[in-house]
Amino acid sequence: MIMAIVTVYVVAGKNYLTVNSKTGYQQTTPLKGTIAGIRFSWTVDYIMQEVAYTMDYHTITQYAIALCKQAGAIIVEGYYRDDITIDYKSRTNLVTDIDYESEKYIVSKLKEQFPDFAIVAEEGGLECADGEYIWYVDPLDATNNFAHKIPWFCVTIALYSKALEAAVAGVVYEPLRDECFYAWKGGGAYLNEKRIYVSQINDIGISIIATGFPYKKDDPSCNNAKQFNNVLPHVQGIRRMGSAAIDLSYVACGRFDGYWEPLLYPWDMTAGALLVEEAGGMVTQYNGNTFDPEFPEICATNGLIHQQLLELINK
Repeated sequence: MIMAIVTVYVVAGKNYLTVNSKTGYQQTTPLKGTIAGIRFSWTVDYIMQEVAYTMDYHTITQYAIALCKQAGAIIVEGYYRDDITIDYKSRTNLVTDIDYESEKYIVSKLKEQFPDFAIVAEEGGLECADGEYIWYVDPLDATNNFAHKIPWFCVTIALYSKALEAAVAGVVYEPLRDECFYAWKGGGAYLNEKRIYVSQINDIGISIIATGFPYKKDDPSCNNAKQFNNVLPHVQGIRRMGSAAIDLSYVACGRFDGYWEPLLYPWDMTAGALLVEEAGGMVTQYNGNTFDPEFPEICATNGLIHQQLLELINK
């Protein structure tokens, strides 16, 4: 937990939150509800109330939401441009100038506000590796979709605790649909402030499952083709969205009943895995072991079909 001083301002019906803590967190964002048991009336012209409280994971999550939405605005502006720059890391893996712009914004804010936290971002590598907490950042998940004007992509941020060996906050934001999925440890999972839960389908034969394919498509030992062929005849349908973070978010809210994918990175799946768990689902490795963001595979389901899906992908 992080000790902080909170100052709440309400001016002409508009409310803002400013936080100053030993981490350097100082941000102005819209505020709703109750802080430290004090509910503020939005009808007064001016109120200033200063209270000391312990910043919890919910507060951290709200900050991550604000960052994702600002980065989302950068992404949407780029989506409607015809002059974005595309570089190819490989034949199947590309990056755009919008990836870099989004990541630069997010990482700069995280470094400024949380200087003691490590940051692992897709395009920029590792910052401050010895931090007790790690931010995992994917500034534009599903860049291939984005570059081809396919409207399924997102920005995702997760905070991982080394001490707990678990994610404690996670956000997945789809800017074109303005769908913000978020969760914090012990607090549940939400879509645009509405609590979400996994589906209740218990028969994999009538389930909708999502998956993805790694960049190493020419390597049959890891390209997911065998697992895909194992699963396909036994489910109602398989969807391939092109974003691990979106797939996991859709499992969390019940749109999908399960999801699996190999060769992922921590920034692809950490936020989404927390969403599924907080929505009542199950997340493991293929062998059933506890999910580890540093281990490059994931199986996430509503829990009711988990063993059935594991058996199919391990055939």
